[in-house]
Amino acid sequence: MERKDFFMGKISAALVGGLFDENGLSAYARPVLFGTAGDAVRDCLPAAVDACYFVHDGRDAALSGAESLALEGGNRFAALKSLAVCGHVLVIAAPFALTEADALYHLCETHTVTGYGVSVLAAEQQGFDAEGQPIPRDSNCLAAIFTWETLQKALETGADTLDGLVAAAVAAGAQKGVAVTNEIVAICDGASAYIAQLAVTHRVNFGLIEKGVQIFDPVNTYIAPDAEIEAGAVILPGCHIRPGCKVGAGAVIGPNSILEKAEIGAGTTVNNSQVYESTVGKNVTVGPFAYIRPQCVVGDGCRIGDFVELKKSTIGNGTKVSHLTYIGDATVGERVNFGCGTVVVNYDGYVKNQTIIGDDCFIGCNTNLVSPVTLGNRVFTAAGTTVTKNVPDGALTVARARQTNLEGWNDKRRKAHGQDTK
Repeated sequence: MERKDFFMGKISAALVGGLFDENGLSAYARPVLFGTAGDAVRDCLPAAVDACYFVHDGRDAALSGAESLALEGGNRFAALKSLAVCGHVLVIAAPFALTEADALYHLCETHTVTGYGVSVLAAEQQGFDAEGQPIPRDSNCLAAIFTWETLQKALETGADTLDGLVAAAVAAGAQKGVAVTNEIVAICDGASAYIAQLAVTHRVNFGLIEKGVQIFDPVNTYIAPDAEIEAGAVILPGCHIRPGCKVGAGAVIGPNSILEKAEIGAGTTVNNSQVYESTVGKNVTVGPFAYIRPQCVVGDGCRIGDFVELKKSTIGNGTKVSHLTYIGDATVGERVNFGCGTVVVNYDGYVKNQTIIGDDCFIGCNTNLVSPVTLGNRVFTAAGTTVTKNVPDGALTVARARQTNLEGWNDKRRKAHGQDTK
């Protein structure tokens, strides 16, 4: 397990931008999984990194979680001279994806434990030198860690590539170390970004499988690196679990579900549905084809069924919203049953109004709840009712026209239009 206090001295990380293709698209801005290439690198940084910097100019967007440093002239690395004094500096020359999540951790570990002046990350090696150090097969270095003093001396030479900085450090007397990882996928264009995405997806999915999560089809399941999924959860094919999600033990997600900044409780099923910026409790069934929009809280033991939409609402424990219902801007109590076709009429064209429903209510089919309105506990609404006034505890509310039958009316109408009346 990675420990921040394992390393000697503070470590700063510097991601160096200024890389663009012929169309002017930044390498760090290339889409990778649910983020960018810059996000992919930042997410791989060891926990021991105390400060993260992104060296860029106006052509590169700022990187979340990194402090910006202004790119200087034609030398992409010159701005590193302005870094605050620290123990070590991890320099990233270009965005990449790693098949081993802890590759940069091992690079920093190798460097700090052995006391090298500079250490590089290599994907392959062609043998060992006389001192037993790995010899990288590819001299194009994408990640290296220096002691702060060693980096400053190397920068004084004017070297404008990471390989040049490493060579300058060695020439100045620094001992060089090498940490070897399985694969480094440099991101320079759309094709390499896609390959990097495959690498990240593989790393995330198989990392979760090793922790006890069952993923039926890792190739067609997309999970953000920061997603927290507990052992015993099941992820079915076609799911997109985007950043900021938590999934409890025993939950079943999918197939074909989308979660985004969603928290799903233990034992809950989300089948062919979408949940955004909301919390769903334990032992809930969601879907198929349910849509839970932001700022919803669904309690334990609930049923959110097919073609149900929730928006900015709280649903109490044990409540069942089985099908074809819209609930918006509402607070719903416990053990409420919603009949098919219920609509909370929350918007008057100008204001989103609130609806409050107490515990143990029975909402009949095709009920319209015109907000603002409050239903007490144990209220029963008759099917087809439009509720516009508050309803007290224990009451039945009926608001519909009395049925009238006009015998023969439609036969006369059909005959007038030349249609059969038999």
